[in-house]
Parts: sequence; structure tokens; C-alpha cells
Amino acid sequence: MTGPGSARPPRAWEGDMGKASRKKRKQRAQGAARAVSAEAAAGDGPQALGDAALGRLLRSNEPGKLSLAGAYAFGYGALGIAQQEGTTPYWYQEMDPLDTLFLGTVWPKSFSDEFEFANARDAWLRLLRGTVHGKGILRFFREAVAASEDLGLPVDDGRLMLALIGRLETAGLDQRRLPRRLLPGPALQDCRAVFGPSPDLPLPDPPVDAKQRVKRFWKGRDDKRWADDTPQAVLRDGLHRFHDDELPVREESGLLLAALYAALLTKPGELLEDMGEHASAWASSLDEASPLVPVLDILIVAPELEMSVSETLGRLFAVPAFTEPIPSEALLWTSSPGLALPRLAFELGIPQVSALDGVITPDLLDWVGMRTRMHLSAVARGQSDDLEDTESADGSDSTPQESDDRWAKRREAVRDTVREKIRKKSGGATPSLRRFDRPVERIWNADGSSVVRISTDSPHGQELKEALAGQRVAFREKFGRDPGPGDPLFFDPDADEPTRLTWEYIDNMLLDMTERAAEMGIEPAFLHAWRELGYVVTEQNRSTFTTAEVLAFSRAVARHWQAGK
Repeated sequence: MTGPGSARPPRAWEGDMGKASRKKRKQRAQGAARAVSAEAAAGDGPQALGDAALGRLLRSNEPGKLSLAGAYAFGYGALGIAQQEGTTPYWYQEMDPLDTLFLGTVWPKSFSDEFEFANARDAWLRLLRGTVHGKGILRFFREAVAASEDLGLPVDDGRLMLALIGRLETAGLDQRRLPRRLLPGPALQDCRAVFGPSPDLPLPDPPVDAKQRVKRFWKGRDDKRWADDTPQAVLRDGLHRFHDDELPVREESGLLLAALYAALLTKPGELLEDMGEHASAWASSLDEASPLVPVLDILIVAPELEMSVSETLGRLFAVPAFTEPIPSEALLWTSSPGLALPRLAFELGIPQVSALDGVITPDLLDWVGMRTRMHLSAVARGQSDDLEDTESADGSDSTPQESDDRWAKRREAVRDTVREKIRKKSGGATPSLRRFDRPVERIWNADGSSVVRISTDSPHGQELKEALAGQRVAFREKFGRDPGPGDPLFFDPDADEPTRLTWEYIDNMLLDMTERAAEMGIEPAFLHAWRELGYVVTEQNRSTFTTAEVLAFSRAVARHWQAGK
């Protein structure tokens, strides 16, 4: 990331190559892709047709002269090279067809990490919208989703990704070349999502009453934040959290962006050592047209310009967006592979996307983003040896307590390191990251997995305990046995075998409740918001959600309430 007055660093995927080098790499891509495809392409099914199309597209396209189908073929070839040579970046495991398409547009260049890749991908997709090639992206997307449905395979399954190549050729996506000016290298020159704020970024002058505003900012703190959806309120909350953990928030302007991100998007298990990098990726990911960008740009450049915390806050008060509601597009994490395709699906009204990790629905998009960034960060730290917290080293199932203890030790070790670094830098006491006892608490692990704990020391906790006990009785009466480790406790009452409740079942139940909302004494807008987002926020469970999730739910309630007036 660069700041004002500094030179923009080159990206690994920029620049041209010599003709001989391109030819050599193209030959390697053909060989590697065929080697990876050989097993899946046996026979004359969709995979075999895809393998044949792969060869044709690799011969008829070359870097810089690509159709959409050709770009996807080169992206598939790039995955093949990485797999064959054993150089696969850890984040390739999350790639789906839309990611693979984008990867092919820059091949044989590469990306430094998943954040640079995903932010560049999203910026490129935004650039193509409204063009004839944007329509081509939509056709590509629809072919990928249709292939998933026709073959009964997840969109990121290797067999589907190979079969898709043949479908793209049949759909005519090999006919039109992408203009060079629309390829990521030329098109994303000086793009904020990739390079950060412009080196010539003008910073606003603080208002005349900046000192008074900053004083009021530090004094204000409201624990009832349902309506506090401004960057000012969320940042203040994040800084108070960091202050409670004895971080030097009044001295280090570099903590401001991390504090805003932490209060808005993080789960409790997200490690402090990851927050700076994640915050920077999130802040860079937004469309340059977003009203929040001027706020984020100040937070990005402040530490580079060695601005004090007070000066930074003063300049923030000169930006109207600092005291206006946070835009809805900023409430989702997008800076990881595997997120653009389902997001596009939901924008187009497609209700769900099948992926290797499970079916993704709109209500899960925030969770999938959270899980992906935390999981990949854990892998990057070398913690991939036991990321599935339900399986031990000998292959036997571990208990939730054993998993909790293992992750707790890892979290504490990282926190000790962070505390020590801050203690040395600030000369203050070592921060203690406190936990608060709640009736219902979700304990998040650093890889995005979690476990729910229910305290029975409160009336609400006791009610939940009794409800769960009632479900066990219902399960025993329905199936004649106690639920096992893999059985759903909340099951479909009409199924002959233990079957997890589908979202369709729950949605129909909520729809029935909305029709009887008045007699039940429930605000219909509350139920409509539940149906729209797939989750419900109450005073009792609010602590299990991020601020972004709470804001999304409260806004949905307000929108449905206004529509029902």
C-alpha cells in the first residue's frame, strides 16, 4: 500500500513478456492442464468434451489475446501448472470458475496474496459492467451455474470446472476477444482497490471546531448501538474495545483502521495479528464511488504520514460520510476467492449456490466470507495441520472441549506475542483481552469454526436448555433412539430419516407466522427481515453477531416496516 508522495510499487501481474517466454509458458500450460484433466476426462462425458475444448482454446488463444472462454482455459491451465509443480498457493483451494476466469486474464503473471487477487478481481468485474463484455461475464456465470445444476456438482468441483470449458465454447464465448485495454494489467492501472489511495490524495482540512468534536468523540459511548450505524460510532466502539484491552489507541493512528474493521466485521476468534492486514484489504476493496472511501483513505494514509490520532480524527470530521450511515456494500467481506460468484448469483435472484463446503444461501454470505478469511489466514500461519476441529491427529473424533482447549491455547499464544509487541512499543502494561459471560455465547476459533456454549445460570439460558431437552425427547419419539453425533437436533418432522431442516421449510414456517403476526403480538417487519436475511437478531442473541450483521438486520426491519405502512 502506498501513501501520498510515494512511488507506486509494481504488481507481479503487470507488464509484458517476450514472445519466446509466452510461447514456452503456453506449452507448459497445455501440458499441465492436460495432465490434471486426464483422469477426469476419461470417457466421452462432459469432462472429456471439456478436455477437448481445453486443447482447442489453449491453441487458439494466447496471453493478451483472449476470449472469455480462452481466459478461463488459461486460468484452468494455471491451476494445473501449480498443482503439477507443487507450487499451489494456499488460497487456490477456494477458487471457483469466476476466480479461474480472472486468473486466466492475467496469466502467466501471479498475485502476491489472496487479498490482492480478490480486490483486483472485483475491480475488474465492476469495470466490465455495462459493457458488451459485462454481458459476456453474465453468460459465463449462467453457464457455470447451469453446469452445476445439470451435473449435480458443486461450482468449485474440479470435474465441473473441466466440463465447463466445453460449455463455454458451445455458448460462443470463444468468439469475441477481450480488448487489451480491458485486460486487468492495463485496465487496473492506478486502481485504488489494488494500489490503495492515490499518491496525490488531497486530505481535507479539519473543521474549525475539530478539537471540541474530538473531545466529544472520546467521551461518547453508548452500549445500545442498534441505530448507531455511522463510521464515527463504530470506530469509537472499536477504539473503546481496544482501549479496554490496553492498546495505545490515543497514540497510534495505525490502530484506527483496525479498530473500525474490528468493531464492524470481526468475530471474537479473529486474531489480533490478522486484523491489520484484513482491515487494509477490506478498506481497499470498496468501489471508488462509495461515499465511505474518503473516510477509509484518511485512515489508510494517516500512519504513513505520521499523523497523530487527534489530527486524524479532526480530518475525519471534515468528511460528511464519517457521520452518515455506513453504506450497505461495506458490511460484507469480499476480499477472498470464492465470494464473487455467489454474490453475483444472489444479485441476479438465484436463491442458492452449491459449493464443496456446502450450499451457500444469501443468509450465509457473511459467514462464508468470515470463514474464508479466517481459514486462509490460519493456513498462511502454518496452522493447517488440524484445522478441522472435530478430528484429532489419529483420525478419531475429539470432543468440543478438547477442540476448544486446543484453539484457546493457540489464540492465547498469538495474543501473548501481540501484547508483548505493544508493551515494548507503548511502554505500558500488557493488555488483557477480557471475556464477558453471556447466556448464549459462540466461541470462534481462528480458522472460522465455532462452538456454541449456553450458560444455564440465567432464565434465558435455562429456557434454551429446556428447549434442547425437548428436542431430544422429540427425536427419540420420532426415530426410536437418541440423536447421534451426526444427527440434526432440529429435524424435518415429515422425513423418515433424521434430516436437517431445509431453508425452504423454515421460510414456509416464517411465512405462516407473518400471516398470524398480529394475533401473536409480533411485528410483521421483524419476520420479513428474518425471511430475507435468514437470521434474527434479538437482545438475547445480539452478542453472537457482528455489528455489520446487526446493522443489516435492523435496516431490513426498517425497510419492511416502511413498506407495510
